Amino acid sequence: MVTTRKKTTKSSAKSTDKSNDAAIKTKNSTKLTPSQQAEALVKKIRNAIHTQYKVKLATRDSRIATKVGHAVREKLGLDIQAQMNKWGNGKKFDWQEWNNKVFPKLFGKPDALKVNVEVLALAMSMLYDTISEDTEAAINDLIDFNAKSLARRNGFAKDSEEELEDEEFDEDDEDDDIDDLLEELDDEDDEEGSEDEDFEIDEEEEFDEEN
Repeated sequence: MVTTRKKTTKSSAKSTDKSNDAAIKTKNSTKLTPSQQAEALVKKIRNAIHTQYKVKLATRDSRIATKVGHAVREKLGLDIQAQMNKWGNGKKFDWQEWNNKVFPKLFGKPDALKVNVEVLALAMSMLYDTISEDTEAAINDLIDFNAKSLARRNGFAKDSEEELEDEEFDEDDEDDDIDDLLEELDDEDDEEGSEDEDFEIDEEEEFDEEN
């Protein structure tokens, strides 16, 4: 009986100690601000994922910098291309050279910029009236530009796939399809004069950052 009491007392003491430790940890955690608690949680999440999957999650700042980098590369490239189309005496803009040589020399790679993101955003606002003069707003404008660029590319890829599917027609229908196409071309020729007068080049629609 005495032994049983001792074991019960010892077990009860351990349970109390654990409860006290949990209470202390909870009390200490409440002293941290929500921001500090969030930072600790982010660190825990990144460490856990790296341990389990051997990959590192990018931070918010690095994701923003990458989007800004892609946006700047594309926006400047489109502007250069538009100017060369207008004044370049027939010389075509080389996107490979711009993406892989000139841009990296100026700014680094989009996912590894050597220029401060805030400085880069402000510089773009000085070049383009579509970019806000406020630093945070300028960054958001560039992020939005990058998002729209991705949407355009995804839409273009989808349209291309649909066109390829439409081209797979039966031989019996080939003559009818050709006749319809010729009629459409005739109609376009009749309207060509008036359409040319209203056509304007949108520099942001010319090309994407990946070309």
